[in-house]
Amino acid sequence: MIHAADVASLELRCEPTLGVAADDVALELRYPGSRQQERYELVWGKDKIDAVKDIMKAVNFVAYTYLSDLDARPFTDPSTGLYRQLERASSKNVWDGKAFKAAVGEYNKRLLALQEDGTIAKTLDGLHDLPNDLVAFILGQVYDRTVAPKVELLAKYENGSDNVYGELLAPFVSDILVEKIKMTSGQVFVDLGSGVGNVVLQAALEIGCESWGCEMMQNACDLAEAQHREFSARCQLWGIAPGKVHLERGDFRTNDRIHEALKRADVVLVNNQAFTSQLNDNLVSMFLDLKTGCKVVSLKSFVHDHKSASNDVATSILQVENLTYPSGYVSWTGAAGRFCISTRK
Repeated sequence: MIHAADVASLELRCEPTLGVAADDVALELRYPGSRQQERYELVWGKDKIDAVKDIMKAVNFVAYTYLSDLDARPFTDPSTGLYRQLERASSKNVWDGKAFKAAVGEYNKRLLALQEDGTIAKTLDGLHDLPNDLVAFILGQVYDRTVAPKVELLAKYENGSDNVYGELLAPFVSDILVEKIKMTSGQVFVDLGSGVGNVVLQAALEIGCESWGCEMMQNACDLAEAQHREFSARCQLWGIAPGKVHLERGDFRTNDRIHEALKRADVVLVNNQAFTSQLNDNLVSMFLDLKTGCKVVSLKSFVHDHKSASNDVATSILQVENLTYPSGYVSWTGAAGRFCISTRK
């Protein structure tokens, strides 16, 4: 795993925070699913992991997702709980790094005791649905430790080609897969043009389904593989068994494993916002292999506006539902926009 201290540290020109001395920034954080702890430094740096916020969010998720109300009380009590102690120590008018570290140390000790007496194992056995915000947090931890430090690699694309980079954000993916399509863990998800693998990993984590992605930009592929490795480590830390992830390199039009996965797919995602018309037409030909009822999520419709065209293959095989998404759902604009869910006839 990549520790927070590997990407946000004094060595990487971050500054100590909460008033701690440079020789006192180190601390470790325990997670519910593993005995391994994560190394942090109490530092702050622009575009780096915010150790204080990251730790506080993790503690909050453990208390509210992994513990019963009774077991969580020492963590969540509004006056004396460990989360309140972290809040107080990190508030601007207190700003006490020693108190913050002491509260993290007590949290680690209590969580270890709950691991050792079987409380956490019992919770994990009954944990089938993850809250959306925990899914987004785990994926964010993975991204922050793998993609964010090298994000400039994604700027190297050819404008006006099929290789323009953009991401659907976690709330959008949850809205589509969970709320609208209601995917289940026994189904198959395929992302054509999967970039750094964000959506592939989210489907595996949030739905628990078999999840495939294919990407041809080498830098994005390298980062996707780094994310996959870190994702596996993070899932262990949180005690979660995700669906099986398959990441393929190259052109999805000629990848045999992707073609086989498409025949079994229940949901296919195509972020075709910047695809050329030629590639969109190639995709329609690939959709002939989809099973009846398969859902195709896309940013642009594959059905041409001149619907009377008798040779329009897309019209004959896809039933299109035009929808809108609100602001804050995609990486390339803050504005709202349109997308489609098409069903294979």
